[in-house]
Amino acid sequence: MALPFTLRQLEIFDAVIRTGSLSAAARDLHTAQSSVSSAIDELEKQVGQRLLVRRKAQGAWPTAAGRQLHREAGIVLHTAQEAGRILQERDGQLRGPLTIGVYQTLAPYVLPLLLGDFAEEHPLVELSFVEVQHAELMAGLTSGAIDVGFTYLHEVPAEVDHQPILERPPYVLMPASHPLANRPSVTLADLTGEKIILLGDAPSKANTLRDLDTTEDDERIAWVTSSLPLTRALVGKGLGVAILVQPDASPWTVDGHPVVEVPLNVKDGNVFVHIAWLKPQARSRPPRRITEMVTFAEANFGPHIARIDEGRRLRKASDVARGSDSWHTELQLQRAASGPVKERP
Repeated sequence: MALPFTLRQLEIFDAVIRTGSLSAAARDLHTAQSSVSSAIDELEKQVGQRLLVRRKAQGAWPTAAGRQLHREAGIVLHTAQEAGRILQERDGQLRGPLTIGVYQTLAPYVLPLLLGDFAEEHPLVELSFVEVQHAELMAGLTSGAIDVGFTYLHEVPAEVDHQPILERPPYVLMPASHPLANRPSVTLADLTGEKIILLGDAPSKANTLRDLDTTEDDERIAWVTSSLPLTRALVGKGLGVAILVQPDASPWTVDGHPVVEVPLNVKDGNVFVHIAWLKPQARSRPPRRITEMVTFAEANFGPHIARIDEGRRLRKASDVARGSDSWHTELQLQRAASGPVKERP
């Protein structure tokens, strides 16, 4: 049985759907509009269905049959592209585009490693990235807009595969002048009466509320932020403490206040960073560039974070060794500071 279409016809049909008009599809494919029109006419003739509604001033959009064909065409085109790459990769070199989606607070830890070291190992892979919230990341994976994602384990759709690449214990970030700052660890009981700075995006927020065994209505929550630098800055200013897992190579906030990370002893408090990708179709496997990135992340992400932790320890030791020149001077200024602390209304 002869196929009712060619890959080129499907490619042109897909371009029209994506761009919304025949003229835009022609520009996207670097071909003449007349060629696009002829390909669509022939495709509709061969399948015996009207696939597009075409209006001169309004563009083009798919009929019900067109939407169905477009869903299947995406699978066919993707399979054909991957087959071509498999043949090209017989020389051992990975090829093709790879879009990385990263939960925003993880981006500074993940992207330099991938855009630097992974790209150096695989120069023919065309890397791009997006920084997104967790829900957007999951939506991007399920739609195919994102190839590989990095996030915390939190509400993962059934269509997405994932595996852990890092386990992090929680700590309490507090000003260096805080009475608990020199403790080897603290418990939830030690935080009674402390104002909380809550990093407010899921899943970071969910992890903190779980560790505190509380809800967003807790009166101890003084401020809710959307970024890690702001969270650290508010803590450094003495406006509260924060429960975090993200490492930082500097014992200082962006505006120059010293802060300390004191381990939090809490049951089942560890957080897992996962790499995620869309489950392949039945009897198939993910593209090799995805599996190679999974392998790379497993081998390199943990040591990368450990180096950040060690860098912070060494910087803090250096600051303390310099005595009043830096760390101690700032502590004295913090303790001498007066005035009311502003809290959430």
